[in-house]
Amino acid sequence: MKVPAPAVKYSGRRKNVVWITPSLVAEVEYRAWTHDGKLRHASYKGLRDREDGADVYGMD
Repeated sequence: MKVPAPAVKYSGRRKNVVWITPSLVAEVEYRAWTHDGKLRHASYKGLRDREDGADVYGMD
């Protein structure tokens, strides 16, 4: 499960981060991204099936 790079773009500065292969897909609703890359007014909606075409993405 351990991989050398994250599944989405990451520009954080934390040290000793361990990246893993995503195995669950969560549905999260949010209003916007903040200037420092955090979700604004995020709300967890639940887990989704991988086969439903859900994309995994981050802030571009």
